[in-house]
Amino acid sequence: MTRVFISSPLKNKMLNDLLAKLLEEEGFSTYLPQRDTPQVSDVKEVFEANIKAISSANIVVAVLVNHGRDLGFELGYAYALGKPIIALVGDDDYKKDKMIFGSITDTARSVEDLVQKLREYEFQ
Repeated sequence: MTRVFISSPLKNKMLNDLLAKLLEEEGFSTYLPQRDTPQVSDVKEVFEANIKAISSANIVVAVLVNHGRDLGFELGYAYALGKPIIALVGDDDYKKDKMIFGSITDTARSVEDLVQKLREYEFQ
């Protein structure tokens, strides 16, 4: 089963939950940090849990809707590991952040398009 790490701002909670549910219905195993990482005050524990989840993921989905620079580390780490990074985008605003833009393997403009792209990268 393909493991997908969903990198998205916490402020997208409803979108993140819906996206994880839809991807799971499509047969993907998802890791959504706000749901799956222990929400404790120990920063090191949270950091290590997310690092482990990114490392074990086959693909990273970057939700670049209402995003800020808070995704930069997760995407940079995934990029360094050679993970495909597919960005769910609503507009071209993400291109303003050169480091985030440079790390992206592919983009999707809808959930349907995202599922199709995930299938394309699933076995690479």
